[in-house]
Amino acid sequence: MKIFSRLRSIFNCVICISLCPLSAQENVWKYTISQDLTSKPLAYWEKVFKPGTSICFTGTYIGSSGEVSGASVPSTLQTIAKKNQIRWFPLITFRSEAIGKKVLTSPQLRNVLVRNLELYLEDHSFYSGIHLDFEGFGPEYSTHYRQLLLELQPVLKKKGKLITLAVFPTEGFDPKLSGFHSAIYKENLADEIVLMAYDLHSTKTSPGPVTEFGWAKQNAGLLLKTYKPEQIWLGLPLYGYYWKKDIKRPKLLTQTSDKNFALRHGKEKEGIYLIRTDKGEGSLILDLKLWEEYAKNIKLKGLAFWRLGF
Repeated sequence: MKIFSRLRSIFNCVICISLCPLSAQENVWKYTISQDLTSKPLAYWEKVFKPGTSICFTGTYIGSSGEVSGASVPSTLQTIAKKNQIRWFPLITFRSEAIGKKVLTSPQLRNVLVRNLELYLEDHSFYSGIHLDFEGFGPEYSTHYRQLLLELQPVLKKKGKLITLAVFPTEGFDPKLSGFHSAIYKENLADEIVLMAYDLHSTKTSPGPVTEFGWAKQNAGLLLKTYKPEQIWLGLPLYGYYWKKDIKRPKLLTQTSDKNFALRHGKEKEGIYLIRTDKGEGSLILDLKLWEEYAKNIKLKGLAFWRLGF
């Protein structure tokens, strides 16, 4: 009887664990630069390729005629990633701002681009979809971006591929930049969204934290008016900045190289270490607990990080 009782207890524990939300595999989105796909050893990628991971890599571009070309994923990485059902997304952007304006405002070139993206995904069938990261355009181009997405949606849906987008925060951010993404906040134009909750302060601003918890929550809340929680990734920086007094351009800080510096001179406040020294100030995220709890509590898709290597 004791044996059966023990077996029953083990069985019940297994059932409880399998049903417990905290035991479910966490989703995570990781940006990486395309050079790392070939330069990093396989052992590195084997650690990165955990179930629930989406890899988004740079290096794919749109040209002046709407052509799409760029980086590719080595077959060895494809094989390793397939075992854990890793999702691949090429980060696609325009080769230049001028090319972007030309393509977005031309109905003919938009049609060519949609067709080329369709062909691109046929040639790279293991990709789960595409990730569009269009930045640097003014609010006046927002309607053209919306039109491109509306034209692209049915084509990719038919192929069973996803449209994912990187979007700027709309509150507390430069409206000349965020205005371009305004249509995305008002209408469900993508399968998944990565909210770039970073660069609140950057090399182009006065000193201050690279992100803030309340600011990120505010902008996520605005997206939640249009998108379901499971469509939204909260994008966080694995970097920060440190401004020395009397030096305009700050030093880039990363978790890899500057963790001890942040611990020694920083104080944690709402998910980010605020650094103060006699020589300057800065910030860096070291502990993800607060951010993870927030994402879980409102059931976001997960956290996204810019970027691997930082």
